[in-house]
Amino acid sequence: MFLTYFLKGILIGILATMPLGPVGILIVQRTLNRDRLTGFYSGIGAVLSDTFYASLAGFGLVLITGFLNRYEFWFHMGGAFVLLILGIFIMLSHPERFAPKKTKKRKSPLKYIAGTFMIAFANPYIIFWHLAIFSGFGIVLSIDNPKEAFVILTGFLFGDLLWWFVLTTLINLTRKWFNLKILLWFNRIAGLLIILFVIGFLVHIFLN
Repeated sequence: MFLTYFLKGILIGILATMPLGPVGILIVQRTLNRDRLTGFYSGIGAVLSDTFYASLAGFGLVLITGFLNRYEFWFHMGGAFVLLILGIFIMLSHPERFAPKKTKKRKSPLKYIAGTFMIAFANPYIIFWHLAIFSGFGIVLSIDNPKEAFVILTGFLFGDLLWWFVLTTLINLTRKWFNLKILLWFNRIAGLLIILFVIGFLVHIFLN
């Protein structure tokens, strides 16, 4: 029984994080510009944020939904501002400055984890994506059954981590296909995609 819950949790975790939104683009960009570990550490930050919102989605949204709806506009604006700054930074960054020969000191993994966590956490509406996935699998977490909830969330976290481990490893293996010029254009395109995502997001908000 618990194995079934664990496997479902893994599948939900993979499905929840698979779509490459702004945070996913950031992780891919860091993997290409720096190294696999940097990308994976950044993925861990996204995993922690995903697991937090998955917990809220799994246990129900009665209180949190009311809070989000009450401050909906400010959540939208705050998240859009963070993503806009991120997109501009990525678009203007040059991969050469991250080359190993020019990197005197590697940043602490905690900085990458915390930084990505804050960026992912700035988009609280990801909780509704998780809610849709949990509903699709017919899973509702309950504090009356803590073991089941723990196993599912553990599986979710493992699946999320597995996705970023596989993705960053594959990107690292194909690194030889990317020279500085291609990486520069990737940065520009990745940053532009995030900015366009924010613009489309804001247009959608104001039209509705």
